Amino acid sequence: MASRLGFSGAAMVASMLVTTAAHADPTAADRETARTLMDQGHDLRDKGDLKEALKRYKAADEIMHVPTTALPVAKIQVALGLLVEARDTLASSMRRTPEKATDPQPFKAAREEGEKLDDSLAGRVPGLTITVKGAAEGEQPALMIDGLDVPAAAMGLPRAVDPGHHVVVVKTATAEARQELDVREGEQKQVELTLVPTGRPVVEQPRETPQTAGPSTTSHSPDLVTWVGVGLAGAGVIVGSVTGFMAISKGSGLPGECANHVCGPTAHSDLNSANMMATVSDIAFAAAGVGAVVAVVSLVVGHAPSAEPPVESRTSSGPAVHFWAGFGAAGLRGTF
Repeated sequence: MASRLGFSGAAMVASMLVTTAAHADPTAADRETARTLMDQGHDLRDKGDLKEALKRYKAADEIMHVPTTALPVAKIQVALGLLVEARDTLASSMRRTPEKATDPQPFKAAREEGEKLDDSLAGRVPGLTITVKGAAEGEQPALMIDGLDVPAAAMGLPRAVDPGHHVVVVKTATAEARQELDVREGEQKQVELTLVPTGRPVVEQPRETPQTAGPSTTSHSPDLVTWVGVGLAGAGVIVGSVTGFMAISKGSGLPGECANHVCGPTAHSDLNSANMMATVSDIAFAAAGVGAVVAVVSLVVGHAPSAEPPVESRTSSGPAVHFWAGFGAAGLRGTF
C-alpha cells in the first residue's frame, strides 16, 4: 500500500511538469510552487486538517490546471461533504483538459479515477424540490437557499445541494416564508412553503439632501455683550463724575478746619464722607474703563450672526440702556 501511494505521488508530481495546450506553459517557479503546495496538502490531509489541505490543493490546481491536481481537490471536497462542489471540480477539469492520445500516463490515470468518482457521486448528491403557496396572481417569489439566490426558472424543480443543514427562504413584496431542514446523502426532499403576509410593501423614503453649510461669517455689529460694556462704561463715568464732584465739594472746606493736617472733631464727618466719595469715584471710573474695554473687544472679535426673529416677534425698539443717578448713588437698567 505504501509503495502504491509513493508511486502515485511520484507520478502526480512528475505529471505536473507536463502542460496542456489550453493554458500557457507554467514557469519553473510555478511548477515548484505547485509541487510545494501539493506536498503541504498531503501533509495536512494526513493530519486530518482537510480544510487547510483543500486550500493548498486548490492553489496548486489554479497554477497547473491538470487532472492530477484537480483530482485531489475533488477527493477532499467529497471528504468534507461538498459533493456538489466535487462534481463541479471534476467536470471543470474534464472540460479544460480534454483527453488526448498524447496525454502522459498519470493524466490518463487521474482522469479515469475522476470519472469513477463522478459516477459514484451521481447518486449521492441530495436534492430539494421547493414549491411555494400563497403567492398573489402574477407575483414571482424570490427563492434563496443558504443565502444564495436560486434562478426563478428552477422553482419547483430538483435543486442539487450538499448533505447537511439548509435554510430556505421565499419572499415577495408583501409576504415571506422560511424553513430550516436537514438532508442526507442521496435524499430527494419535497419542500412546501406557504407565504405569510408581512404587511404593506416597504417603500423607501427619498433621502433628504443634506444642506451644505455656507461659509462661516462673523458679525461685528453690537450685541448684548457690547451693550453691557457700553452701559457699564456709561454708568461708571456718571457715577465716578458725580461722586468725584461730591468728594471735591466735601473736601473744599476742610483745609480751613484742618490746619497742619489736623482736623477737629467737627470736621471728621466731612473728611470721612469726602474720602468715601473719592473711593467710590475711583471704583466707578475703573468700572467704566472695564466696560469700555469689553465693548471694544466685542466689536473687534465679533460674533456669529443671530437668526432673524420671526416677523411677528419683532419690535420696533432695539436694546436700550437707561442710567440713573442720585445723591450718593447711581445705577443701570435696560431692556435687551
